[in-house]
Amino acid sequence: MGTVRKPHGVHGDVLVDIETDFPERLAAGVHFGLGDGSGPHEFFQVHDVRYHKGSWLLSVKDVRQRTLVEAWRGRFVFLPEQRLDQLPEGYIYEHHLVGMGCVSPAGDELGQVIGLDQGPGQARLVVRRGRREYLVPFVPQIVTSVDREAGRVVVDAPPGLLDDDGAVE
Repeated sequence: MGTVRKPHGVHGDVLVDIETDFPERLAAGVHFGLGDGSGPHEFFQVHDVRYHKGSWLLSVKDVRQRTLVEAWRGRFVFLPEQRLDQLPEGYIYEHHLVGMGCVSPAGDELGQVIGLDQGPGQARLVVRRGRREYLVPFVPQIVTSVDREAGRVVVDAPPGLLDDDGAVE
């Protein structure tokens, strides 16, 4: 959902950078987790949240001391996953993509998804092909379908995208 940037004021509020397609899910009364890249380790409840200069200003229930939230800098805010049938059509979570095979429209193996890079402007699949990694723009013109049941994505790669010139070093 977001990353804690820094404490704000003296009453235990924190500024959180928004990193979600659904910022409205973080609201008063919602339970959330706080942790590192491996997942949440502590759990809290939102007392209040409002927008402040492009970020969330988050007030946490029963946390009213700045010294307590100082250690939260750089930690991630997690919300429980929504069921896919509650999300817009075609939406998929990043962790569902990781491990999927990549195939061409003709069915040729192209590699495996090992991550999603939220680059400026658009997300990109990180695809491992042999010993190299490639960034594939996650746009409908290139990633033409995602089949969760089959565990694969179809990538209609333009010339050069998955060649040695396109490898990430």
